[in-house]
Amino acid sequence: MFMNFKSTFKKMLGLSIILLIFFPSLSFSGNTSHRTDAEPNQPYPDDLAVFLDLRRWVDEDYIRQEIPMVEYVRDKEFADVHVLMSRHDAGRSGTEYVISFIGTRKFEGMKNELTYWAPASQTDSETRAGYTNMIKIGLAPYLANIEDMQNKISLQYAVDSVTDEKVETTEKEDPWNSWVFEIYAGGYFDSEKTRNSTHIRYGFYADKVTKEWKIRARPYFNYNERNYQINGSTVNSTTRRDGFDGYLIKSITDHWAAGTFTDMLSSTYHNMDFQIEVSPAVEYSLFPYSEATRRAITFAYKLDYSYNDYIEETIYGETAETLWGHSLVFSVDCRQTWGSIEAGLVGSQHFHDLNSNRLELFTELSLRIFKGFSLTAEVDFEFINDLVAIPKSDMSTEEILLEQRRRSTNYELDAHIGFTYTFGSDLSGAFNPRLNR
Repeated sequence: MFMNFKSTFKKMLGLSIILLIFFPSLSFSGNTSHRTDAEPNQPYPDDLAVFLDLRRWVDEDYIRQEIPMVEYVRDKEFADVHVLMSRHDAGRSGTEYVISFIGTRKFEGMKNELTYWAPASQTDSETRAGYTNMIKIGLAPYLANIEDMQNKISLQYAVDSVTDEKVETTEKEDPWNSWVFEIYAGGYFDSEKTRNSTHIRYGFYADKVTKEWKIRARPYFNYNERNYQINGSTVNSTTRRDGFDGYLIKSITDHWAAGTFTDMLSSTYHNMDFQIEVSPAVEYSLFPYSEATRRAITFAYKLDYSYNDYIEETIYGETAETLWGHSLVFSVDCRQTWGSIEAGLVGSQHFHDLNSNRLELFTELSLRIFKGFSLTAEVDFEFINDLVAIPKSDMSTEEILLEQRRRSTNYELDAHIGFTYTFGSDLSGAFNPRLNR
């Protein structure tokens, strides 16, 4: 028993030494560089405490560097201002960033929302400078209400020179009529002694997004080849997936929209020599579309027509067929100060056989349960009974292992769940780029 105590004592002593070496600030409670006139777990009274509720696509380090006059806190419970950012892609024309400023504690009820438009032609550096400047503007009213900060900030206006005569404004002419085009191409190559692979993709986008119309035409092409040396022989896997997807969507009211989706596919994996699908659709939004970046509940109904020309005869004895069906989509997308949730239910069915159907349930959840503790979960589950293109012939071991063709199944499940718990200093740290790896 004494030996066990001695061993435990040595381990505790060693751990203490490591903590003292790597975390010396834990061993002393004397002078520090921070002021100590605030109550425990509270930001300093003469600072503006800001909680940045941002996604991975936001350069948070840049924001901290450009706006150093506030205290950044690690949890919304400590904040005077909760900064919530979301974005809405407008096809290939650009992205709209929506930044909400939600006052809490002494600024309770003080709210504002700003937007920043980032054209697709902008670089990442220009975009981050743009939304960071909007955050500066949005924080100004809160800083102005802190006495210690009033003499540290200034405001400048960029005013265009005007004459005394009345200026008639006209809508800016657009020679492209809101159309944005993008050509893309890329490849990945990898090789070693016993294997090599080639992956090539290229295609084209033509997008038009206005308040009234949303249009896309996108042809795409993909080629994948893998070769393996096994016991002196070569195993080859070649797949291709080419196609087209497009839509024409018309805004009817602030709650209704209608459109048509067109898809074409030629895929060795899906046993499709050629497929064309046309789906007219109608959608109703419970909330106005103008609120879509923060909350949305929508219902959509599609009538589906498809013509399938198969590479091989299917398990149903078909080499080509025409199918009619329909689908119903229900989705919820909400992003608030407590977290975010995106969930939905998709059901589809063929008319020729009501048992040929599919049901998909998906959710992406991020919740702040209590101070410092967050829960994340992603689940995508499908009941599948509509795989009409499965080939009749048996698959070889190589085809199964290399996933050259789709196999029959009646369900698919993808799931992820996790949590984070953050504790320690209320302040979330400063930007420090030294020795970044």
